[in-house]
Amino acid sequence: MNPDQQFDDQNLARVEAILLAHEVARDYFQGELYDRYNNRLQGLTLERQAGDVLDLDEAAVGRLFMIPDGSVVWALKVDEDADAPAGLDVRSTNPFIAEDETNSVIAFRDETGPVMWLDALYVHRLMLVQNAPERLATVSFGLMAITAYRLGFQRISLFAAGHGPLQPDNPDAFVGYDVWPKFGFDAPVAPAELNRFPMLELAHALTVQDVITVAPDWWSMHGTGRQMDFDLTAGSRSWRILLNYLYDVL
Repeated sequence: MNPDQQFDDQNLARVEAILLAHEVARDYFQGELYDRYNNRLQGLTLERQAGDVLDLDEAAVGRLFMIPDGSVVWALKVDEDADAPAGLDVRSTNPFIAEDETNSVIAFRDETGPVMWLDALYVHRLMLVQNAPERLATVSFGLMAITAYRLGFQRISLFAAGHGPLQPDNPDAFVGYDVWPKFGFDAPVAPAELNRFPMLELAHALTVQDVITVAPDWWSMHGTGRQMDFDLTAGSRSWRILLNYLYDVL
C-alpha cells in the first residue's frame, strides 16, 4: 500500500503530535530496547515482497510492535497455528506485561485474492498488568497504527476475546471484544447472533461497528469475541473511529 501523504498531513501528523506529547510516549516510546543479552537492540529487518527488506531502528520497532522502552526484544519465524498466521513473531517482555506472559506481534503476508498479497500485522498476545501506566494501550496502539500506515502495511488483525455482559470490576475478565472496537477494529456479525436479543435498530447491522453505532449498550451486554481487523487504508472507517477516539480521550 502506498501511503496517501495528504491523509497523513491532515490527519495522522496532527494526532501523532498529541500522542508524542503524552507522558506515556515521552516516558516509554523514545526507542530504548534491549536484546536477550542485555545489549541495546540495533534494530530489526523485515523481509517483504519481491526480496525487499524493511530496516527498522529502535524507535520504529517499539512503535510498530507496541513495545515500551526498557523491554527485552527478540524475533523468530513461526509457522501458522490455530489462532495466528505464519510470519516473523516479534516478542518482548517488560514489567507492564502480566506475569508469565509475553507480548507478541506477528508481521506476515496474507493472500486475499488470486494475485493480491498484503502486508499485515497480527497482535497475538497483549496482556497488561492492572497497574500499567494509564493510557499505555491507547497511546501504544495509536503509534502502532500510524507507523504501520507509513511503512505500507495494510491491516492489523487480532482476536478480541471475551463476551458480554461487560464486567469492569472483574480483573480476570477478558474485555477485548468491547475495547478493541473503540480503537476502530471491526468484524462481521451474523443475523442469528443479533436475533438472540433482538432490537429493531439492529435490523440492518452487518458488522460490529454497525451494532455499536446504533446500539452501543447492546454490544457491551451481548457481544462476543471474534477475529477483528483494523483497515489501514487512508480514510477508512477504522481510521475515522480511532482518530475521533484519540482526540476525545487525549
